[in-house]
Amino acid sequence: AKTGQGTFGFDDGEDGGGDEADAGEQAPDAVPVPHAAERIDPGPVAAYVLVNTQERLSQLRTALSGASEFVFDTETTGLDILGDRAIGMSFAVARGGAFYLPLLPQHLGDGLTPAGVLAAVRGFLESGDAVKIGHNLKFDLQMLENAGLEPEGPFRDTMVMDWLLDATARTHGLDACCLKHLNYEKIKTSTLIGDKGEKPMADAPLDELTRYACEDADLTLRLYHFLRPRIGEKGLDGVLVDVEMPLLPILARMERYGVFVDTEVLGKFSDRLKILADEYEQKIYELAGERFNINSPKQLGTLLFEKLKLQEKLGIKGLKKTKTGYSTDESVLVRLSGHPLPKAILEYRSVTKLKNTYVDMLPQLVNPKDNRIHTSFHQTGTATGRLSSSDPNLQNIPIRTELGQEIRKAFKASSPDSEIVSADYSQIELRLLAHLAGEEALTKAFNEGADIHRITAAKVLGIAPELVDGAARSKAKAINFGIIYGMGPRRLAQQTGVSLKEAADFIAKYFASYPRIERFVEDSIQNAKDHGGSRTMLGRFRPIDGLAAINGRDANAAENIAVNSPLQGSAADLIKLAMIKVDGELKRRGLNARMLLQVHDELVFECPRGERAEVELVIADAMRGAMQLAVPLEVSIGHGDNWLAAH
Repeated sequence: AKTGQGTFGFDDGEDGGGDEADAGEQAPDAVPVPHAAERIDPGPVAAYVLVNTQERLSQLRTALSGASEFVFDTETTGLDILGDRAIGMSFAVARGGAFYLPLLPQHLGDGLTPAGVLAAVRGFLESGDAVKIGHNLKFDLQMLENAGLEPEGPFRDTMVMDWLLDATARTHGLDACCLKHLNYEKIKTSTLIGDKGEKPMADAPLDELTRYACEDADLTLRLYHFLRPRIGEKGLDGVLVDVEMPLLPILARMERYGVFVDTEVLGKFSDRLKILADEYEQKIYELAGERFNINSPKQLGTLLFEKLKLQEKLGIKGLKKTKTGYSTDESVLVRLSGHPLPKAILEYRSVTKLKNTYVDMLPQLVNPKDNRIHTSFHQTGTATGRLSSSDPNLQNIPIRTELGQEIRKAFKASSPDSEIVSADYSQIELRLLAHLAGEEALTKAFNEGADIHRITAAKVLGIAPELVDGAARSKAKAINFGIIYGMGPRRLAQQTGVSLKEAADFIAKYFASYPRIERFVEDSIQNAKDHGGSRTMLGRFRPIDGLAAINGRDANAAENIAVNSPLQGSAADLIKLAMIKVDGELKRRGLNARMLLQVHDELVFECPRGERAEVELVIADAMRGAMQLAVPLEVSIGHGDNWLAAH
């Protein structure tokens, strides 16, 4: 039973097991449904059945053959999507009953074998006739692929369904969903494998394992019947059926395939960063006039604000404070960077963070079985609908600095006959803003392929585009992107170096130049207040709290979310639709290119060199045609021996 968002811990992605159980253990007959299940409408009297004889296997096949939808779930030796294996499967066709099909020889009798029972259910799983239901199905698909099965959709994942109904909930695990929606506390996985997963799942008594596995399947089916009408009532069928479910098997394959990472490149880069860090450390001591612990906020604060009194020398007031004095976080050091010491500390922190967080960590995540990194993509990890990832978190790999970009040199194609292809949407949220706001001037500029920031500056300043200088274009660029995130005069002033009054004037003129954008902002906030949240173009809903907050800062933050969510959420829907279209077309053409990564608005592929020209056309066409907007969707595509060269 995988009740969590991916690959963390048992039961919230929890399947243990591994060693073989006592071969002499007697298989139980039908296990009665737990009495507590009656509290959630158990339906017809039924039982949880261990499928360990030919007769019971026939019963399972009969049940599946007449089903238009059924739940399947796996129990496994662990959570490693390459190294672990399924020790059994559970199925549910009708509420109140379920079957447990063991895949270990010692749990089978009557001449049954693991290969034989898998063959008996293969046709039901690999046929596209019935809807396949599960909770965190991505993991089950990976485990069954390890067993040589490739289930075919349509799929319905109750974890994803729960997330669609409340994208801001803290957890969408099966335990939490059963408590929340069914008022039912399911069997804890710890009762079988221990609090810390110290006992193999396969060593659990077979009657307990059967009850546990069947209960998971039964409850998942009950949960599906509870959530399905609510998905329809909330207008979320389209997002579920057309976006999230077709994406699910694509993510499963991407995780399993992984991406090759050259640890030698990272090792050399780590050495280089160590030298840089040492140089910055010595520079800091020289500027400070003493040695101290650079990584100690307390010692650093004492030096900067009590001994050197930099805030007084630079005439800076209103610095952020903590309980123990002035803060030494990045925002404070940036304000103090008119002095060389805080600037050097910022550079030192940047280098050491790069080294410790990414360059030295990534080699530890390389799977020795295939020398590839297998990140986990989470469909239910954000409120906006964007994918998130972990182990490693690819969304946070630096790209804005030259040193940060060097990390991408280590992400390579795994053979000399292949290369990396990167495809990135250009200014996607601005394009969505033009479309959703119906702002004609912005739409016209995008359709004409004009420099959108230069055009904006020209409109705001009332001059010809060719007369716009770099400073004016920078202000326009800042506000073009900043308006999406609720940028006000203070932040614009900080970002561009102009006075607060100049920034306020610029924003006022911006809205005067683009009145429909101002109306879009107002309408987005009002719609969120009226409906308790915001929707994307495809209908994805995000609940928003705090819109009626008394605290002005809380209310302002909620309003910013109300403006931003339709844009970020629609961008999330767009990239997911693009992934589905690209994947389908690559398959249809029989091409061998593989989608490796999705990072923000970028897709990364490994592609045989001989296919590259055709693959790039497929990617570009699919991404540009993923949605129909009032403005063109622009896609930049590059290729090279590594991710940086391709990007």
